[in-house]
Amino acid sequence: MIENPAETPLGSEWDLLAVRLQALRAEVGEPSYAEIARRVAELRIAQGRSEHVARVARTTVYDVFRTGRARINLVLVREIAEVLGASDEQVDAWIAEARESGAPRPTPAPVAQARTDQATEPAEPVESAATATAQATPRLRLTLGLMAACIAVNFVGRALVDFLELPVHLDMVGTAIAAIALGPWYGAVVGVATNVGASTVSGADSIPFALVNVTGALLWGYGVRRLGLGRTLPRFLGLNVLVALACTLVAVPLLVLLYGGSTGHSQDQVTSTFLQMTDTLAVAVGLSNTLISLGDKIISGFVALVACSMLPSVLRERTGLVLVSSAVEPPGPA
Repeated sequence: MIENPAETPLGSEWDLLAVRLQALRAEVGEPSYAEIARRVAELRIAQGRSEHVARVARTTVYDVFRTGRARINLVLVREIAEVLGASDEQVDAWIAEARESGAPRPTPAPVAQARTDQATEPAEPVESAATATAQATPRLRLTLGLMAACIAVNFVGRALVDFLELPVHLDMVGTAIAAIALGPWYGAVVGVATNVGASTVSGADSIPFALVNVTGALLWGYGVRRLGLGRTLPRFLGLNVLVALACTLVAVPLLVLLYGGSTGHSQDQVTSTFLQMTDTLAVAVGLSNTLISLGDKIISGFVALVACSMLPSVLRERTGLVLVSSAVEPPGPA
């Protein structure tokens, strides 16, 4: 959809929208226009387009950030804002703000022009700040609510395993959900909070294993959100296997050095079997933990996949997960 607004005495009505995009780009570390074009192409591929159709030129992206334009592709604006982390609500507000600033207005007398501009200019940041605050509050509540729910999911999984004496852990399902839906470091916070909270029940033994939870959160979060490993089921399965192996690499030294290889869990029976076969504690713990971790992380990852598909669209649209991509309405052609 191409908009063709009239020019105003102060320039194109889309100048303010370009300024907002420039500020957003600066906030996220000023990625190059080529990098932004690459991210937009990845987003389109995740939404079902072919690689050829999904491509967008670097110069096309650059033009969106340029002021003084008489027309602008709002679909591409939304795609750029999304890959830079802005919500649809923010973009809607920017577009409305730009259109309002470009509405016909009386032309002031030439002598008073400079004074009028000077008087009205400071008011814009105040309006912008109020708009940003109003938009941030619901998002913050949603984020904090989801994080709290994810911590609760971890505790429920842990309790279920203890009650049924299952040969898995299931205390990282919430960590996976938070890492995928919100971001890797949000997942890390959920993981640390889970282990610290568990220490009030099971003692300080749980605290060192916060490192395992953080490792899983970072791999799930960056794997899905940055590397696109959630776009197909085989990729997502491979990511869960990677998480399992990485968590084992972190957990085994902790188990051997701090707890003599014991977990206080049904995994100890598997370790005992491998110990009889290998006669080496570290190898036995490594083999048993790998076996248990593979089942645990694959289950946790796919439960998180289903859970993320049921989240509000403002959260799930950025995941690029295979089960939620069909729920995202593909934008029109650029």
